[in-house]
Amino acid sequence: MISRLRSRASTVLVVAAWIGFGVPLFLWAVGQGTPLSIAFAAASALTWIAGGRAVALWLRSSPPALVPPPATGRGAERIALLVCICDDLDERAVVRSSRQDVPVDVVLLDDSRDAATVARVDALAATHGWHVIRRTERSGFKAGNLNAGLARLRGRYDAYLICDSDVVLDAGVARVCGAALADPTVAVAQASPAASVGRTRFARYFGPLLATHLGVTRRGRGAHGVTAFLGRGALVRAAAVEDVGGFPEAVAEDLAMTVRLRRRGWRIVDADVAFTEDYPIDYAAFRVQMRKTAEGAVEFLRRPGRMRGLRIREGLDLALETALVPVTALAGAATLVTGAALAGTGTPPPLWVMLVSAFAASAPLLPEAVRRARAQRVAAGVAFALTAGLLYASTTFVVLGAVIRTALGRRATFWVTPKTTSQRGIGATAGLLRDELVLVPLLAVSAVLVSGSLVAVAGPIGPAALAAVFAVGMLRPRSRADRTLAPIVSARHLAAVPHRTLSAAPRPALATRSRTLAS
Repeated sequence: MISRLRSRASTVLVVAAWIGFGVPLFLWAVGQGTPLSIAFAAASALTWIAGGRAVALWLRSSPPALVPPPATGRGAERIALLVCICDDLDERAVVRSSRQDVPVDVVLLDDSRDAATVARVDALAATHGWHVIRRTERSGFKAGNLNAGLARLRGRYDAYLICDSDVVLDAGVARVCGAALADPTVAVAQASPAASVGRTRFARYFGPLLATHLGVTRRGRGAHGVTAFLGRGALVRAAAVEDVGGFPEAVAEDLAMTVRLRRRGWRIVDADVAFTEDYPIDYAAFRVQMRKTAEGAVEFLRRPGRMRGLRIREGLDLALETALVPVTALAGAATLVTGAALAGTGTPPPLWVMLVSAFAASAPLLPEAVRRARAQRVAAGVAFALTAGLLYASTTFVVLGAVIRTALGRRATFWVTPKTTSQRGIGATAGLLRDELVLVPLLAVSAVLVSGSLVAVAGPIGPAALAAVFAVGMLRPRSRADRTLAPIVSARHLAAVPHRTLSAAPRPALATRSRTLAS
């Protein structure tokens, strides 16, 4: 009851605040009497939605209603740990994940093309007596890899524990999630994600945001009655997968699978157990992850009919959560351009509007900033909020470019986040910033033509300058610490999972594009 009241109160509060700021904004725009001011107001109001949603989720996020062990019934007993690999094998992570406190069969679903990686996969499997499944036709992205493996394993297991190569599962994941499947209506028991201790300064500094942000988001959505499958760190009932016809072969297969299961009446629940995964190792890897997220979201939104049959509240939540990345990118770029153009005409937007927009943009980062302020000092929380805000602002154009291309019909790509740092020359760094080099001149010229002033150039140049600053940082040679620092396991994993060192093997540079794509 308390959770339900908190959920409703947070929604009412955020909607009231959005209206309270939006009405005077549009009154100002109407008073200006120009299409430019109206466009600025509309774009700003859209960006505020994302901030408002983040605040609402934070307000309603209480300790999650986790699944208790069932009083009666039997959970999943025959479990296969499926590890998806695509030229990104992390032997140590796979070994740690395999050490569950109940029996599991480990199956490596290998989509690698690199000969050295294939040899490492075979050697790892031979050492531990694991199975390897490969397919000749690499299509359907990660979902296609999963479906090909499931076709070979059909009838042998009660449930599949889905795992990526960089994921480290707590020792109790199979047991706790397996108990949750004692409820015959549950299709997925989802563990909680966190970032592993990073091997670079970039990953160590920004990585803790993963657990805080996803924790707040999942608890907030759970209070509203929505729990999502994250695509890894989850136990999936075999019968449920067969009932829905397998994993949807889309870039955002986790989102599509969530919808497919819910349409058939299957439940997805949170389990009281955790896993860790790698945070993007550097700025180049971070941009790859943001691009993949944007393309997957647009690809999913291009077919809204797939959400038919969901409860209205659940459908709205999924649609809003998916649309936030592409809509915020479009609205944010429009706000920058129109705001700069208004400044160029001598009628800049009110200062309070810019402050509200800045708060809305930083709202998803505030829980982690507050956590750091409490754990360390206030200055650390403020510094994180500013730095992380600049980091996400710097990806405005890579996300915008991905949204535009995918919205115009280009097929979304399953980009594999690189696991090795990028030491780039000037030419390669310019290639990294190709979206900025294409979009910024177009937007800058448009803003100048509309306003008649060169001042308008400042709008689109701002995020591009931030992207250049982050990218240029990769031109410096790696420090000795970054070259030699080995992956560190959290104290929880050190206590629960004994580590055994594997023989060293050279790790090839990873391609950023998935090999599962059909030509």
